[in-house]
Amino acid sequence: MKYPEHFNKAYLPTPIIQFNKFFNSQTEHNIWLKRDDLTGIELSGNKVRKLDFLLKDAQQAEAKRVITCGGLQSNHCRSTAFYATQLGMKTTLVLRGTKPERTEGNFLLNRILDVDIRLVTPEEYKQVDSIMADLAAQSDETAYVIPEGGSNEVGAWGYIKAFDELMEQKPDTDTIVVATGSGGSQTGLLLGKLLSGSDVNIVSVNVCDDADYFVRKIDATMRVFCKRYDKNLNWDKNDIQVIDGFVGEGYGLISSREAEVIRRLAQSEGIIIDPVYGAKALAGFEQHLKQGQISGKEIVFIHTGGIFGVFPYAEYF
Repeated sequence: MKYPEHFNKAYLPTPIIQFNKFFNSQTEHNIWLKRDDLTGIELSGNKVRKLDFLLKDAQQAEAKRVITCGGLQSNHCRSTAFYATQLGMKTTLVLRGTKPERTEGNFLLNRILDVDIRLVTPEEYKQVDSIMADLAAQSDETAYVIPEGGSNEVGAWGYIKAFDELMEQKPDTDTIVVATGSGGSQTGLLLGKLLSGSDVNIVSVNVCDDADYFVRKIDATMRVFCKRYDKNLNWDKNDIQVIDGFVGEGYGLISSREAEVIRRLAQSEGIIIDPVYGAKALAGFEQHLKQGQISGKEIVFIHTGGIFGVFPYAEYF
């Protein structure tokens, strides 16, 4: 695969290990964990793969400031800020929420970095793309806007590369399962599948919105990708598989279900997964596996990282 010019700050390849006890009742499947939480940039997880391409694009545009957005504890926003700082760029973060009573998790790390933080209400956040565009237009420096989660046609290359890496590591993979919160990782995996001619099954578990929303968004991003990079690819919306029903209390909100998944994974495997993405996706994956709704013998679940997101939920443990 020929990729666009990009940085290589992600520590690759990330390892694939077999689950030991978490799925001990699922004897008909071999279930693996791809440790994309170990990509680097201060434990930034899957975000680094996308930022390798996005921030190279920003550098080529001669940007001096990067503007992006997310929730108050956004792993993507914190990852962008640290990565941009390493490249000598400034960062503006548009975060949804109010100043917390206790400064912790990713918000604490952003404060330590002393980046420009703009807090907006959930209602204002509905227009976040316009807010970021206005901030870029008003900036005295050349500014580069990265959408929520880094999920656009440029960021998709990060998980096209991840797909190629995974298939080289484990070519007998039947199914790949990943969390989706902005659609970028699943978009890249699907594009990687199409570009390589693979027949691997790609499944995601949405952690916000609903399945229909992500089918539309992923389909649209794939179309923009094909137009920008002159790729002739064919797919059907039915190829975009999203397991719905595990959003729970809402994005960034957890319950005893997510806390129990985190606790069980830690106690059975010695691995921490985050509450916002990983725990919800793992819960959805496990339930559908038990119900016989996940096909394939060799199944890889991608750990997308976000460990600092655990700390604001200490009361659940």
